[in-house]
Amino acid sequence: MTSRFPAPWRIVEIPNGFAVDDASGQQLGVFYGRADPNAAGHTGFLTMDEARQMAVDFTRLPELLKRTSIRSLAANSKPQHERPSQTLARNGRHTPRQLRAC
Repeated sequence: MTSRFPAPWRIVEIPNGFAVDDASGQQLGVFYGRADPNAAGHTGFLTMDEARQMAVDFTRLPELLKRTSIRSLAANSKPQHERPSQTLARNGRHTPRQLRAC
């Protein structure tokens, strides 16, 4: 994702909202808001503060995706020194042989 859309992503204020651009200037997202919180609440639109916060969160996506992929790799890899019986006990599963031994 980040190779197609080079970092850093930046927030650009536009009329009635915020846009997120990548390092090459490609616009990746636009978040519109209303200056008057009462008008925004009654019409279902975001306020300017909410639109800004969504743009901030959007710019963090590459970092969050990188963290998530590292965590999933770590969770799916098993240490080579770990024995199958330890894995089964940690997962709460028991083989028939283990049940007889208890």
